Order: sequence, then C-alpha cells, then structure tokens
Amino acid sequence: MSSALILAGGMGSRMGYREKALIDINGKPLISFVIGSLENVVDNIIISVRNKAQGELFEAFQEYRFAYDAYKNKGPLAGILSGLEACEDEYCFIAACDMPFINEKVVKLLFRKSEGYDAAIPRREDGFLEPLHAVYRCRPMIVETKKAIGNGETIILAPVFKLHVNYVGMDEIRKFDPELRTFMNINTREDIEELSRIFTRGNIKQGN
Repeated sequence: MSSALILAGGMGSRMGYREKALIDINGKPLISFVIGSLENVVDNIIISVRNKAQGELFEAFQEYRFAYDAYKNKGPLAGILSGLEACEDEYCFIAACDMPFINEKVVKLLFRKSEGYDAAIPRREDGFLEPLHAVYRCRPMIVETKKAIGNGETIILAPVFKLHVNYVGMDEIRKFDPELRTFMNINTREDIEELSRIFTRGNIKQGN
C-alpha cells in the first residue's frame, strides 16, 4: 500500500491570493489533474489544507482524506507534517497541488528508489532538488519535520538534509519523461493560460 500527499494549503500570493488548487483549467480544477495522475499509482490520496474553512472549498473532493495544519505561518512544512501524520502507509509521495503533468512512471520509479532509504528525491544536474516531487518514509520525515519547526526553520529542505536520502538523477527520470514535464508547476497567470492552451491542443496526455 502507498499514499500520496498533495499540498494545497498555500495562500497563492503570487496568484493574487486565489486558491491555486481550485483554479479552473478548461472546466476542471487544477488539483484534479494532479489527483488524476496519482490515482493510477497510489492506493490513498491525502489533501493537505490550511484549516477546515479552506477544506470546505474542496467540496467536490470530499472522498479523499484531508489533513489540517497544526501550525500557522510555517509554510509547506506545516502541511507536510499534518499530511504525513494522517498517512497510514510507510511511504508517501509528496507533491504540490499545481503540478498538472505528474508522470506516473516517474512516481513509480521514486517509490522503487526509496526502498531502504528515508526518501527518494530528484536532483537536477545543477544540484537543485525537487523535494515537492519526492517519496518519503513517513516516520523519519515526521520526526525531522517536527524538529525543524521546533527550531524555527520553515524551509522544506531543513528536515530533508537530516534524512538518509537516495538522490535520483535526471538521466533516470528522462527515460520516462524526456522533457521533465512532471516537474512543471503553475505560478503565474501566464502559466495558467499556457496550460489551458496545452490541454486545448491536446498534445499531451495526462499522467504520461
């Protein structure tokens, strides 16, 4: 059994404080594309939101488990902690809610690469990591995330560097996703417009 955690609790400051996960893309909420890919890979999906008030906005997704932040103003770490604490499986894939082209085969690769490690995290050629497109063993990540928050750290990599990590190179990921679209995220109105054009043209298939 495996799980995926989708982080949807951000304030959307770069998008005019809109609920990014619910932005309409050709008649569908953005998060639905993320869910659509992950449902083919994992057994359980958890959606992390700020609080119950925000969670009520996700009425169409009530079939999934929701996790609510126990800490305020701690950024993604709060959502990661609450989401992993709600997870009942040993390993969990964590993704942001604005990644519409998550590649199923890449996710499966990361689960395989996480065996025997606390995490499997993609690493680009320049050393840049993709911690919000990675698989974590829940218990160690929970422990280190609590420590990071307790120490006043809010960057995502604070707990990661305390883990036994298998860093997965882009050469392995490109075997399944040559253009690395799996890492694409949506941060601006221009990104939304381009995403709508991509799906309108139909030149990419969700989850592949």
